[in-house]
Amino acid sequence: MKRMNAPIFLLSGLLLANGLTAQFSSIKMPLAPGQRKATATVNLNGLSTSQAKVSVVYGTDSMAVLNAFNMQRRDPSKYFESPATLGSVTNGTTLASVVFPHKNKAAGRREKIYSPGTRIFYAWARTNTPTGASSELTLNSPVRSFVMPRPLTIAYLGDSYASGEGAKGDAWMHDPCHRSSKSGGELAIRKLKAERLDIELDYINTTCSGARLLDFFAVAQPVEPGKTPVKQGIQVDLVDNWLNRNNYDALDILLADGGGNDVGFANVVSAGLLSFFKEVREDAQLMGDVRRELNRLPETYNLFKNYLESKMDVGRVIWFNYPNPMTGNPLPGGGYDANLCKQDNGRALAPWDCWGPLENQMSDADWRFVHDNIFLALNQRVQQAATTHGWDFVNVANEALRKGICNCEGYFNTVGQSIFLQGDQNGTMHPNANGFREIYRDPLYSQLDRSVNRFHSDFIADARERAIAAAKQKAKAAAAFKAKMNQLTQMVNEQTQLSRKITGLKLLKPQPIQPPKQLKQLKQL
Repeated sequence: MKRMNAPIFLLSGLLLANGLTAQFSSIKMPLAPGQRKATATVNLNGLSTSQAKVSVVYGTDSMAVLNAFNMQRRDPSKYFESPATLGSVTNGTTLASVVFPHKNKAAGRREKIYSPGTRIFYAWARTNTPTGASSELTLNSPVRSFVMPRPLTIAYLGDSYASGEGAKGDAWMHDPCHRSSKSGGELAIRKLKAERLDIELDYINTTCSGARLLDFFAVAQPVEPGKTPVKQGIQVDLVDNWLNRNNYDALDILLADGGGNDVGFANVVSAGLLSFFKEVREDAQLMGDVRRELNRLPETYNLFKNYLESKMDVGRVIWFNYPNPMTGNPLPGGGYDANLCKQDNGRALAPWDCWGPLENQMSDADWRFVHDNIFLALNQRVQQAATTHGWDFVNVANEALRKGICNCEGYFNTVGQSIFLQGDQNGTMHPNANGFREIYRDPLYSQLDRSVNRFHSDFIADARERAIAAAKQKAKAAAAFKAKMNQLTQMVNEQTQLSRKITGLKLLKPQPIQPPKQLKQLKQL
């Protein structure tokens, strides 16, 4: 069982033995961005973990750290100490680990938080009271140094399914983009900060409702297609500016979704998402435009990757797909099925049911068409892009099974629920707060945890080697992006036309509903 030792205070009665390096081996201090954990293999010389106390003594003055082990010269105000956690004993040794305090982990009484870039001198110490002795014996390693790494950097990019549209809460974090603190990515990153105290991280959230992939790298996202006012700047540029402002030399983790708005699936338009779903099956030209954009998505992802890598050095990319919001019909005996939503006049007429006349205008054929021709194809393109570019892929497609929009206790908002929760229809077909937590938080957190570990294991220790590799990649990506500028111009123009067409769809209005046979019979009684 692991045990956290209490801090070691070097008292005047200590018997000191310096330089016994054989007692400490395989020493690893923080090196890669975000790392705050140090480890060492400690020789216990027959002691149990309950008999020995291990710590790291550190500070910015090398002589103060060295003198900490000299009774006549030590000055406790000039050095600090962090206690180690000891693992199990194997062949007389134990793995000791120390997590240095940082902005996400408070400092203990004898600890100090040092800013990234600070050179820190340290020595490992092992203390015990020998059998028959009245004073403690402390063995310490030689004094060495390391530079506290900068924080791990994370950027969160995406559209409405990433921004938290549908889960406003008390207020939006960013009103024009309907960016919510309850979004899946926000919850996952906050969980990472809480669970991984061995890393210090900093992050930026640029997600924006209605964003297309083009708004990630080509155009500042407009409030309305083709018009001047914008919600925010190009998402990759916002990240680049943030890195520069904070003197961060690279982006370590990028977490994102995207592609849905490019094909209309996630489009937050004035007429509402249901209007698009209703029209797309019957409008051959509109569906032709959607198919064109679906077929174009691989090249759009490729352009995004080239632009991103031309701007910054990127560690790992995590990309997640879209959850299925179209299942969850109530069953007669209770519970909900996994089938696609269907028209139900009885529910639409019931004042207590969330399934209203607007949702009920979608025919069974409409739901099937959108699911088979857009939703499945979109998620297929997302997964293909992740595979092609070596991104870490998170599949949330079935995380909402039986919990779709036709389930009043489910994870998605109906029109009425959206208006009630945030005052507009934009949250329709988007997760509610419970949905964002249940669909996204844990899958995204788990992948963030794995991706951080992989980033650290792949980190190149030599700064010069890293810089050369980054410069080569930037030049290569910039050349590839420049070669596609004419194609990009055409893509932007055609995307703008599609967005205008979708924006111009007429708002669905309640239509007369024929009561089901059983309701007619009740009225006659």
